[in-house]
Amino acid sequence: MIAPNHGYMRCGIFIHYERFIVKLNSSAQITILVLAASFSFASAAHAARPREVEALNRTSVSLVQATQIAEKQEAGKTIGAEFDFEKDRSLWEVKVLGNAGVKEYKIDAASGAVIKIEDEHIRGKLTNFITGMNMKDLESAKTSLAQAVATAEKKFNGKAIKVQVEHERGNIQYDVFVQTGNKSEKIKIDATGQAR
Repeated sequence: MIAPNHGYMRCGIFIHYERFIVKLNSSAQITILVLAASFSFASAAHAARPREVEALNRTSVSLVQATQIAEKQEAGKTIGAEFDFEKDRSLWEVKVLGNAGVKEYKIDAASGAVIKIEDEHIRGKLTNFITGMNMKDLESAKTSLAQAVATAEKKFNGKAIKVQVEHERGNIQYDVFVQTGNKSEKIKIDATGQAR
C-alpha cells in the first residue's frame, strides 16, 4: 500500500478489545478509543514503493470516481477511501456510512467494477460514538469530498491516494494524501475548503 492502512489496525484493536471496553465506564472507554485512534494517524509524508506508484499511475478510475461508484451502490456518504495494490491488482477501498452503518466497497481501479462489499457494523458504531459524525453532518458539509480532493491535488500537483473524513469542532474536515513522485503528502482541508 502507498499510504499505511491504519483503518484495519483501528478496527482490529476495537474488535479485539470490544468485550473489555464495554465493561469500562464511559470516560475510560473514550480514553482507550482516543489512544487507539492516535496510533493510527500518519506522518506528513510517506515513501512509496516504485511498483505501487506505477500501479497508481496506470489506474483509469480516480479516488473521487471510486467514491461516486460506491455511493451509487447504496444511499450513504464516503467517510474514507484509499488506493491499495494487492495480488497484482489495483483497488480503491471506499468506506461509506449509511443509515445501516459502514460498508467497505473494493473497486477495481482499472474498470470501476465493484469487486467486494463488506459490512463493518462495529466501525459504524464507533465512528458515531467517537466523533459524533452522522449522515446529517455529511450531507450538510460545506465542502464536499470531491472539492477537498481537488484542492489537495492542485496544491501538490499529484494524484489523491487516500482521504479520511473527520468531524472536528462541529464541522466536517478531510485529511487528504496526495502522491507526488515517490512519496505521498498529507494535507487537511477544513470546512471552508481551505488547506491547513
